[in-house]
Amino acid sequence: MSYNLCMDSAQFLTSFFARFEPDPRKPVVIGVSGGADSLCLTHLLLQSGLQLIAAHYDHQLRPGSGDEAMEVLALMEKWGLSARSDSGDVGEFAKVSKLGLEEAARFCRYEFLIRVAEQSNAQAILTAHHLDDQVETILMHFLRGSGINGLTGMRKVEVLPQFSDRIPLWRPLLETRKQDVLAYCARNQIKPIEDESNQDVRFYRNRLRHELIPRIEEIQPSFRSILARNARVIDLDRQVLEKLTQCAWEDCLIATYPGEALVFDRPCWEKLEVAIQYRLLMKAAAKLSPGLRDLGYAELERAKRAVDLHRPRSDFKAGILIQNQEETFLLSLGEFHLPRNDLPQLHSQSPHLLDLENAVQLQSGWQIKSELVEREEYERLPIEVRQAAAHAWINPADLEWPLRIRAPFEGERWSPLGMVNKRQKMSDFFINQKIPRAARKLWPVVCSAGSILWVAGLRIAQAWRLTGDEHEVLHLELIAPG
Repeated sequence: MSYNLCMDSAQFLTSFFARFEPDPRKPVVIGVSGGADSLCLTHLLLQSGLQLIAAHYDHQLRPGSGDEAMEVLALMEKWGLSARSDSGDVGEFAKVSKLGLEEAARFCRYEFLIRVAEQSNAQAILTAHHLDDQVETILMHFLRGSGINGLTGMRKVEVLPQFSDRIPLWRPLLETRKQDVLAYCARNQIKPIEDESNQDVRFYRNRLRHELIPRIEEIQPSFRSILARNARVIDLDRQVLEKLTQCAWEDCLIATYPGEALVFDRPCWEKLEVAIQYRLLMKAAAKLSPGLRDLGYAELERAKRAVDLHRPRSDFKAGILIQNQEETFLLSLGEFHLPRNDLPQLHSQSPHLLDLENAVQLQSGWQIKSELVEREEYERLPIEVRQAAAHAWINPADLEWPLRIRAPFEGERWSPLGMVNKRQKMSDFFINQKIPRAARKLWPVVCSAGSILWVAGLRIAQAWRLTGDEHEVLHLELIAPG
C-alpha cells in the first residue's frame, strides 16, 4: 500500500496500523537523522499512541555533526519523545574494517539502532526510506551486477540477520516520493536539519541521485515509478525462486556444523537447474556469513565451477571455502575437516526423541536404540558386553519418556561416571577422549528432562549409574553402520 502524504495524519495512521499491526504495549525505535524523511515519519507518528524512541547516530564525518546531533535531540524533546544518541568515528572504522565509507556508516548506524531496540525491548525499528531511496538502491545493485535479489530492492518489512534475527525493520514510506515528503514538511512547518554531504557527488549514491537519474529522466520521465513497479514484479518471481530453493536446500543438505560448515549431496546438486544451484550457493553463504553483501554473479559462477569440476579446495568469498568429496561437497568458514563415517553424528542440532520402540537414525547409518531388561538378564551378560563403550546401562528410576538425543550445548558442563560432586566442561571431556574437533558439534548426547544420561559411545553420567537394587535396567546401544 502506498502512502499519499497529501492525506492527513489520521489517514496515514489507519494505513500504517493496517500494514504493520504494531503492538501499542511495546516501544518502537525510529531512526532520526534530522533530515526531511525521518522528521516527516516521526511527525506522522506523534499521535499514534505508540511508545516512540527516537535514535540518532552521529557518524563524525563533518565538523558540525555534533552540533546537529544536539539540535535533533532538542527537537525530539520539544516533540515530547524519548531520544537516544551515540557517535563513532566512522572514517576510522572504515579504514580498520576495510569498508567503503558508505558501507561503514551503514554498519555503524544499524548496529546502534539494533542496540537501542534490544535495550528497550522494542518490537521494531522504523526507518524513513522512501521511493527515491528505493530507486537508487535498485540502480546501485544493477550497476554492481546484482542478481534478482538485488533488483527487488528494499522490503517494507525486513530482518537483517547480520545485526539481529529477531528485531525487524519497518519502512512505511517506501512507496512515497521524496517530493511528497518535502511537501509534507513544508505544510507542517518542519525545518529539516540538512546534511550537506548528501550533495557530495564523491559518494556513489549521490552521483546516481544528482547526476545519473536526472539524465535518465530526460529520456524517460517516469523512470522512478517504472523501476519501482518492475521491482515489485521481480519480487513475485523471487518469492517463487525462494520456495524452490528451500525445497532444494532440504533435499541436498546432508549435515550442518553451525557456524562452521554445510555439507551437500552431490548427486542431488547435479539434478538442480543452474539458477537454483546459484541460489543454493547464495543461501549457504548467507548462513555461514550473515553479514556478507554484494555477492555477485562472478563469485557464484566461480563457486559453481569449483563444485562441478571437483576441485579439492577453492576460495568462494569472505573466508568461505568450497571443499569437494566424491559424493558430497561442503562450504565452510576457513579450513574444515569432516568427521569420519566411523564416528556417530546427528544430522543437525535439532533434537530427536527416543522411545523403547523406535531407534533414532544418525548420519552414515549409525543409530541409537533403547530397551528395558530385567536385572537378572543384565547380570547374565558377558562382562565385555556390560563394559563395552557402545552399550550404556542406566538406572531407569525417575526417567521421563521419551528421551531426547541432542547435540552438546556450547559451554556445557556435566559429571561423567567417576566424577563425584564435580563437573567438567563437555569440551574438555571430548579433548580427553580424543574426539576430533569437527565431530564434537553434532555428537549425540542422550538426555532425560534436561539431565544428561549418556554421551553416546563414550560414558554415562555419574548420577544415572546402577546402584545394585534395580529391578530393571535401561539399555542404550550405539549401533555402528552395517
